[in-house]
Amino acid sequence: MIAPIFPDNESTRLKDVYKTQLLDTPEEKEFDEIVQLASDLCGTPISLITILDTERQWFKARVGLDATETSREVSFCGHAILQDDIFEIPDALKDIRFSDNPLVTSDPEIRFYAGMPLVTESGSRLGTLCVIDREPRVLNERQKFALKVLAGTVIKVAELRIKNKQLHYLTETQKRIISIVAHDVRNPLASIKSVIDMKKDDYIDEETSAEMLKLVSVQLDSTLEMVDNVVNWGQLQINTTVVSQINLKELVDDIFLAEGLNSKMKNNSLLNLVDEYTVVPIDKQVIKFILRNLVSNAMKFTENGSITITAEKHRDKTKITVTDTGIGMAPEKAAKLFKQIAPTSSLGTKNEKGSGLGLMLVKEFIDQINGTVEVQSKPGEGAQFIISV
Repeated sequence: MIAPIFPDNESTRLKDVYKTQLLDTPEEKEFDEIVQLASDLCGTPISLITILDTERQWFKARVGLDATETSREVSFCGHAILQDDIFEIPDALKDIRFSDNPLVTSDPEIRFYAGMPLVTESGSRLGTLCVIDREPRVLNERQKFALKVLAGTVIKVAELRIKNKQLHYLTETQKRIISIVAHDVRNPLASIKSVIDMKKDDYIDEETSAEMLKLVSVQLDSTLEMVDNVVNWGQLQINTTVVSQINLKELVDDIFLAEGLNSKMKNNSLLNLVDEYTVVPIDKQVIKFILRNLVSNAMKFTENGSITITAEKHRDKTKITVTDTGIGMAPEKAAKLFKQIAPTSSLGTKNEKGSGLGLMLVKEFIDQINGTVEVQSKPGEGAQFIISV
């Protein structure tokens, strides 16, 4: 027996195989009908759609065979994917490559084999559509043509699956973007409305209102930037993360500037204790989203206190800590904060409402950059959110 060799583009081929998400999936009518038609047109008792994995051939659809997979080493299809056309073996017992193959000498006792590679648009061979008989034979031209057409149909169905999954992902991403915008815009707009109402009702003097309106302008700019950031985030979800060297102190300054109005209204100090030389190789939009939400969360539960951000380097990791002097929470609640399946929220010091979505997205982003988050808190003693990236 001669085992099949791997194609030159094996690593790329395997990526395309996994991209289809066909391996180890349940039977599907579309594929089952194709193998049944292949057997009918070619007059063979066995027909298979095979997908070649690293060390096995797995049968996505099958007629006339109980097995769901075999070793790639003994596969006929491992040889077939190396061809540009139908790979046909009229009598396996007379072919040196297969005469002592266990699939020939024992069940299913293959004598005849014909396999057409399943070739993607990019040129990768995922596996084959093959027909098998226990008697020697050859296919006529009409049968060969039919096998080629059906193999092309298998690829079209597989690629349609991929496009449908991509479309579903884009739809879900759009929904998530809308959720983020709704979540992050709510608080700034509420603060702006409060300033307008206080000025209208003469609760604040001209000097204070002028100062607060400047902060309103800054916050409006920040909100517009946030919307732009969310759009960029959506693009990142569709494409890839953009890693660059980020000056963390400057980033925290930007976040604190945007929170100036909220901090003034709740009489909170914002302390940026990050060293000016702290640089982190990370996606700017992702880390900004994480820290902005943690600061916003701290502001919600802190009044007449402070919110501090520090950073420490530990070999190849940076530990970023967001500390507040707010109302805190029970340790058992802190331990479960990022393990919630559905969003949960508590009222802030001024009965501010929230959706709970922010912290869920924070955890999602931290996971995305292979980071970790830990919460330390006690009632009345504030909270610490410690992120390692």
